[in-house]
Amino acid sequence: MIEAINGEEAARLFVESLPRRASGGLGRGSLASARGAHGAGQTRGIELLAELARQFSEFPYENISKILKVAEAPTLAAAMRLPTEVVSDHIDRHFGGTCFSLTFLFERLLSHFGFDCYKVMAHMNSGPNVHCLIVVREAGAKYMVDPGYALYEVIRLPERGRSRSRLPHAAVEVANSERGLSGGPVPAAPFPTYSVWTEDASGRKWRYRFSDSPTTDAEFEAHWLESFAKPTLNNICLTRMTPRGHIYLRKDYFKFTSPTAVEKRRLAGGREHLIEQEFGISAEWVEAAQQVLDARRAAGARNPSRVGPAKAGRPEEGPWLR
Repeated sequence: MIEAINGEEAARLFVESLPRRASGGLGRGSLASARGAHGAGQTRGIELLAELARQFSEFPYENISKILKVAEAPTLAAAMRLPTEVVSDHIDRHFGGTCFSLTFLFERLLSHFGFDCYKVMAHMNSGPNVHCLIVVREAGAKYMVDPGYALYEVIRLPERGRSRSRLPHAAVEVANSERGLSGGPVPAAPFPTYSVWTEDASGRKWRYRFSDSPTTDAEFEAHWLESFAKPTLNNICLTRMTPRGHIYLRKDYFKFTSPTAVEKRRLAGGREHLIEQEFGISAEWVEAAQQVLDARRAAGARNPSRVGPAKAGRPEEGPWLR
């Protein structure tokens, strides 16, 4: 299904919305000019890539939209939020999406602007192929951009060894895995494998690993459909970068990471107000999503065989979850 989606309409909406979403950087006219500035196969420029990533950082990671879509869709395929819907929902409701919808949209957006890019799957502690990101080939080098993990910085992949990039709230380390996590040699593979760590005021943590192996649209769609059975839909979860630092919220747990400190607390109340203030998502959508979760839990209590999309006993993992 998704191989037929070129993202042209989503790109048009994205460009047209820029004047309303950003006071500086690229605007509608300059982006339109940038799209036609080079012929097919020519390099696009790391500056344009970085600016598109910066503008796209306005799209938060949030699963409210996914929870609501699953509740109303007749099939899981119909519950997939595709590029035009994601951009429209962001303009109208300040929604973003989860890693699959954000990655697919941004990959199609980059392709619209002529970038040589592709999707790759990533493995986390919670399982294989549960995360995804984008690799971009530009001027003889490769870069990663991970909108689903709020890593909107353009990070160059090291040809060997490790690289370290500084984000506003943390450092990101990417290692070309010549050796496994246990220290032993990695068996020969046709594609390089990379491991990603983050380090902030709370410490250093391994996040995921991925092979530089392009994922086809059919494979990506299959993994996307499988994501509806993951525990990431058990509780409301949002995260985004702000000029002050990184905000993470899951259920009633709130975490704010600045360059020098980490604030963690349980929310006794006021979650809807906090989400509306920091993410711009109206309280009515938060409450509607929570009602879906509450109804699903109630149905599961009455009939344990219907516990909803998540399988009991599996760990829940989301962006920056500790």
